[in-house]
Amino acid sequence: MDPAPQNDVHEPEVSEDLAEVGRYADPAEAHEHGLVILAMREPYWLMPADGTGCYPLLAEAAAAAGISREIAAYEEEKSSAPAARREVGEVFRHSPGWSLCAVWAAVLIGVFAWQMADPGLVNHAASSSTALIGKKELWRPFTALFLHADVAHLAGNLISGTIFGTLLSRLVGSWRAWLGILICGTLGNAIVSALAWPEAFSSIGASTAVFGALGILCGLGFAGLLRARARLPWTRTTAPVVAGIILLGWLGGGGVDTNTDVLGHVFGFACGLLAGTAGGFQGGCIRESKEA
Repeated sequence: MDPAPQNDVHEPEVSEDLAEVGRYADPAEAHEHGLVILAMREPYWLMPADGTGCYPLLAEAAAAAGISREIAAYEEEKSSAPAARREVGEVFRHSPGWSLCAVWAAVLIGVFAWQMADPGLVNHAASSSTALIGKKELWRPFTALFLHADVAHLAGNLISGTIFGTLLSRLVGSWRAWLGILICGTLGNAIVSALAWPEAFSSIGASTAVFGALGILCGLGFAGLLRARARLPWTRTTAPVVAGIILLGWLGGGGVDTNTDVLGHVFGFACGLLAGTAGGFQGGCIRESKEA
């Protein structure tokens, strides 16, 4: 599903404490770099297109230099060979976890090939309110994350999952990141099935987990701002959450003629947001106690 263009970007009052960190012809690329900023636990603002058709990306002036370096490093890492290495920054303390990401992608592709050979697999593994609640088939919310309706559905989740998963891996470590992503996706599916019961409802796709990853990233950024910058206005402190909700609506809202599981996206994101916020505070306490 192609995301609808974003026409309701909030335009903040530009002041001296905001600085431009990039200009983009494609808002999707701007939001991708915005996720790098969120991973640094900094807020960002995407302005409407100007007269040149470009979207300015703004961040706090005090953090602009570090943000620019991290964005450049992120782009360099995307385009460089796997053997190339660079010094890890202070924010990104872990590797992107490409090996686990590759395992995840291989499993999605392998299960999709299994689906093509055995269409009945969906009936046994899709997330289903009647199967989970009525028949106690507890594996359903988890196994549904690995099933997809078609190649486009699979490709979209592979791309989005790779972006969010590697960013989160660099922040908290690959094993912790992917475990959290799968748990949040599973919980999101289970919540939707519970809410739908006793009506029959089923869904498939990794997008619930993908939006769980987005939620964790936003929660970590939110917790970091709450912990370290309590004097910031609430509009600044909640910026990671607001940005995440905008992305959720833009990428996960679905369309009129689609069968998008919007509730799955919402609850996957919500579970990730809670997990990321809790993890952000816990991580902060751990670091502070070690430094004390």
